[in-house]
Amino acid sequence: MTFVYRHRTHEFVYRKKLSESHQNLHNLITKLKLEGLGYRRISKELNRQGIKSNNGKTFYPSLVSNIWRKIEKRQMIITQPIINEYRDFDIKFIG
Repeated sequence: MTFVYRHRTHEFVYRKKLSESHQNLHNLITKLKLEGLGYRRISKELNRQGIKSNNGKTFYPSLVSNIWRKIEKRQMIITQPIINEYRDFDIKFIG
């Protein structure tokens, strides 16, 4: 008897844990994005609140866009379903 066992998971991918400040920034950008704000308005809001980027600079729309894309990519990987399946069964009689 032969078969193929397939196991697909994101659990073996190394994901660096976000620092608390990174996580707070991600949460704030996600909240503002879900409220319908665009990248320009989000960058203005972050600057208005006095929040600085990791490099200590002010935010601009393309930086917020890059951060948002990374958030989306991270979420996509984390929320992937784990697949376990057996397939291609074959029974051969020798005789």
